[in-house]
Amino acid sequence: MTFFACGRFNRLLGWTLLILGMAAMSGLDPWIFGQQNPVELLDSPRMQFRHAQGVILAMALLQLVVGYVLTTRAFQSRFSVQSSILTGIGATLYAGGYLLLVWHPLGKWLVLCGCLLNLTAFLKTLRIDIRGSGVKHIQLILPILCFGMFLDLLTSLFILYPDLFSLEWLGNEEEVRLRMLRLARVAVIALTVITLLYFDLAHRANTTSQMITWGHRGLLGGTIGMPLVLALACFTFTQLKYLLPIPATLVCLGAVAGLNLAWKYGDRLERLGWAIITASLFTGMGIGMYAFDGPLPAPWGMDQYQGFLRRLLRIGHAYAIVLGILTLFLAQRFQQHRQLQLVRRFGVGLYLLGMGTTLLTFTLLALSAVPVSAMAIGPLLVTLGLLLCVTNVRPDSQPVTSEND
Repeated sequence: MTFFACGRFNRLLGWTLLILGMAAMSGLDPWIFGQQNPVELLDSPRMQFRHAQGVILAMALLQLVVGYVLTTRAFQSRFSVQSSILTGIGATLYAGGYLLLVWHPLGKWLVLCGCLLNLTAFLKTLRIDIRGSGVKHIQLILPILCFGMFLDLLTSLFILYPDLFSLEWLGNEEEVRLRMLRLARVAVIALTVITLLYFDLAHRANTTSQMITWGHRGLLGGTIGMPLVLALACFTFTQLKYLLPIPATLVCLGAVAGLNLAWKYGDRLERLGWAIITASLFTGMGIGMYAFDGPLPAPWGMDQYQGFLRRLLRIGHAYAIVLGILTLFLAQRFQQHRQLQLVRRFGVGLYLLGMGTTLLTFTLLALSAVPVSAMAIGPLLVTLGLLLCVTNVRPDSQPVTSEND
């Protein structure tokens, strides 16, 4: 049962889903971006596959978060085992359901079951006394994850069972309300991961400063505020979207604190990861100024939500966040193994080459300097690099913040 209680099962599942999601990128991206007509994309198989791939990556990050929390020994062993299994099965059903939906409506039931299992598992944690390292941080993060799982359940019900709810005011998937709801779901997981990685870095730095304190406050405020504002704007008055710059600024300031901390106390992978995340978050704040129909007008060539350049910028921003987080998880994974084997060194190099190629390809494609087929190269290198990095680390590897802290 140690395999489940210490979060090893969830970390294994998380890395497996990440590798599958990245491998899917190499085939999906050239196909999806090969279609440049926005009208043809709406409700097309291309967008269904894109949604399924995004869900796979989100569930992968969620499982790595669960693995992190269980590693801290915050819960009793029996409860940890239950949480590990419930969230693992929930993530698998949820991701698998969205993939199955492309071919068969049975996927709706898998998605719904996955949502319910995830929500049940996280709600149960709110009733349990938490101990171990990072207690305060985990106590703040768990309600946010519960809120995210609740949003997942609501969104799945609205999208998969439209006849049951008949909520015409939500609009279709391209309209502002549902776009805000989708971003709220993604923000819960992505910002929670970034916040926990910051807590881990600050804990290992073992120092105190005003910058670290403001980093904690900024990331927590943004992690709570961003999905909350987006959800409220979706379900009540869309004008509430004008409050988004507040949590976005808090998140960006927290990322700057993380970059500063990594530069002083982290290794090269952590510095690179935080640099990518910080740059991408500032880019995201700029995108947010026009993404939901204001307050600023969309730049030239980006008027249509599914327009080619707008999709490139939006997806490129999302990939940068994911790749930055992956870089930090790899750095965390190698913390206790400073002497890298030759295969792992090659894997890290291949991963970094793939990450750089992926981000550069988006820029070159926007300039029409490379064909769409070039988008397969970077994700393929990332996938191969991750396989070498993950499969060549001893199974007992754990984050630095553990029960021994």
